[in-house]
Amino acid sequence: MAFSALPPDLRSLCRRLTSTEAEQLPILLPSLLKDVLRCQEALSKPQEVKASENSSESTVLVHKLKTRISALLASRNTQGRFVGIALAKATIETGGWECFQTSKPWVQALLSILQKKDPPAIKDLCIVTLVKIYTLMHAYPTLVREIVTPTLPTFATACLQILKPPASSKAPKIPHSLVETIFEAFSTIVPLYPTTMRQFAAKIRTEARPYIAPTISDGTINPASLSESSRRLVIRLHMTAVKGGDSTEWTKHLDGLIKTFHSTADQVFRAVQESWEPAVGPWSGQTSHKVDLDKEPQGGSTNPDQLPSWNGIYAGSERIIGLLDFIGEYLSCGTETAVTIPVSELLDVVRRISSIMPPTPGKERHQSVQMNTAVGREEKDELWTVFPDIQHAAVRLLHTMVRRLGRNFVPVAQESLEQLLRMFESSYRLPETRTLVFLLAHEILLLYGPTMAKLTVEGLSLVIKSCCRDLLGCAGQIKRPKQSVLALQDAQKKKSFSQNADAFLNIIAEDESITVSLSADHVSAAETLLSTLFSHVPQQHIPSSLRAHMLKTAILCRNKDAQVASVLHPQRDRSGRTPQVILPYLTQQFPRDESVEILRFNFRPLTTGTREDFMDVDDEQMEDGEEGNSTTNGFLFDRITEPSSAFPPGPLATAMATEAQASPPTQPVESKAEAPSPFLTQPSSEAVVTSKEHITIIEQPPTNNLLKRKNEDAGIAVSKRVEIDTTKTTISAPVPSVEAAAAAPEVPTHTPTIPTTNRSKVISHDSKNKGEDEDEDSDNESVHLNMELDTDSEDDDGDDA
Repeated sequence: MAFSALPPDLRSLCRRLTSTEAEQLPILLPSLLKDVLRCQEALSKPQEVKASENSSESTVLVHKLKTRISALLASRNTQGRFVGIALAKATIETGGWECFQTSKPWVQALLSILQKKDPPAIKDLCIVTLVKIYTLMHAYPTLVREIVTPTLPTFATACLQILKPPASSKAPKIPHSLVETIFEAFSTIVPLYPTTMRQFAAKIRTEARPYIAPTISDGTINPASLSESSRRLVIRLHMTAVKGGDSTEWTKHLDGLIKTFHSTADQVFRAVQESWEPAVGPWSGQTSHKVDLDKEPQGGSTNPDQLPSWNGIYAGSERIIGLLDFIGEYLSCGTETAVTIPVSELLDVVRRISSIMPPTPGKERHQSVQMNTAVGREEKDELWTVFPDIQHAAVRLLHTMVRRLGRNFVPVAQESLEQLLRMFESSYRLPETRTLVFLLAHEILLLYGPTMAKLTVEGLSLVIKSCCRDLLGCAGQIKRPKQSVLALQDAQKKKSFSQNADAFLNIIAEDESITVSLSADHVSAAETLLSTLFSHVPQQHIPSSLRAHMLKTAILCRNKDAQVASVLHPQRDRSGRTPQVILPYLTQQFPRDESVEILRFNFRPLTTGTREDFMDVDDEQMEDGEEGNSTTNGFLFDRITEPSSAFPPGPLATAMATEAQASPPTQPVESKAEAPSPFLTQPSSEAVVTSKEHITIIEQPPTNNLLKRKNEDAGIAVSKRVEIDTTKTTISAPVPSVEAAAAAPEVPTHTPTIPTTNRSKVISHDSKNKGEDEDEDSDNESVHLNMELDTDSEDDDGDDA
């Protein structure tokens, strides 16, 4: 190979490794690793076992690199060993099989480093490198037989030796990060080599026991990531069972966890007289275990097969939360064989927690749980302090079940939703609980939301209000509550209360709002739930005031998905009308969105209401009774309908409509020909006169109508009433005779007959009230048409004479 064809990174890498002292190599490690990754072509080519004088320069450089790495692994200083481990890992990952087959000396050197008393950082990197090598070699049976099988027991023994507590108290304890690395290493290796790891399963379970469900009684603080790693490891140990017994082992361990939960709950919930009774399982039909009220709540055991001991309500609540998370981890981790999930037993666990209703101020006594009078007040207060966290863990378990079972969760979806609503009623003030409830409610509504009964939909009111309030708070649309004057006066009379002097000032703060800071996951869950409430809940079961509040939230928070879902799933009232149409608002907020454009040109509701029917519901009205709704939710695609009043009329048209209701309606007269009139601004318009006080002009609809389609008939007219006051103006104009009007050619028109509800008329002379009009003053007439016919009458008399 020519010298110019060699990668310069390989030459530079070898030169720097040989010319730099081992103590200074950690500073150059990032650039050295980058050079190794760029030498993939040279490292992955077949190489000679031993370099000779006739070997190519590429072979010589690769052999030189591997020799230098081996020397660093055997270095006496920790800096050299650290750099050697990092370079060995990068070389094996880059070179592939060509480096695998020659990596046995490196594996032995890494095992030797793992057994030394090196710093935790070196051991951590050494474990990661060995696990990477074992994982990559799993696809090559020959390498597994030659390298993995002989060295894996040594690796497991070395890791277990690290996990053992130090013999003397003066020796430093192993850091939690190294313990978590070892647990993750075992979790990765056990599914790949279960037969080899079978002999270490019992020892691994014993070492992971203190970290599964830690409590404050343990005297240490364990990170949550360490607990999760230990749980995954213990769950995957069932794969080491004899062939065919892994599923049985999995079910056996899960049943043991459920029994441990109930025994722990007997101690923690002893201050409450529970109405729950186990319905399924081997403990069904039995009452709670007898609890010694003279002793402090306690549980656990020193037995290696059970969890550590705990004392007190706080420690017991942490044990219950840890057990619930452990059960949820059983459902999340995958298994190699099919297993049977005890759904009824798991729901029984959640049912026991949801059956306990904490006492709430203002709630009747029979709605709260009954307390045990033999338990002290301090223990009861501690229970209600930790109970929201227990409810949050129960909701998290339900969410895991829904995601794991999918469509198979439908038979128990309704019962789970009822339990969720009961727990949410007492813990909705916690933001993390609301986030999880929003996610779980979304999953359940996707499963059986369209078939929900009216009573179930009404139970979602608190969830809907909380969702809307969170979204409005993040958008800064919640007004700050003001302290009333009466409250200030009452507080002034009571000298024992502290007073806010600034509250007495007449400061006008109408635009002052409250901005709530919530996490991005919380806001995303609320937005998703709001869209689901429109698309997967029967809209006829939602109270109109509550749905108006949902529409208001969607518009103010610019939630496009929720607005589109509300348009596609409208709510209809008793008369079949659709009063709440927000398509104009949606079009204004998202004028260039494709889905909005499709709706604008293809969707039109059957009938709509007036402006007063839309979004004119105050927040205080949400507590009022529910209005009756129709059971049909229809809409129209690709059909020309009557002119919709989704666009609210202007103030002038509203005032004219009010006046028109006071006057008696008359029969509209269709005009055959258009006569020029000084009162009409558009020559192509047609009009009808009903009285002398009002004139209505029919104009073409404006071109900026947001709901107008391209193929809409341009002949459909929209009525507009215009009042002309001519009390001080007299207009004289010739009026054609009836014969001339009849003889005039008939002008075709496309204007349809205007219904009386639109208050549209044509100009006509009221002949019935002619005598009465002649007695009235001309000042009271809207339009005075004075016909000068006296001269013609005198001329006719002269001719007769």
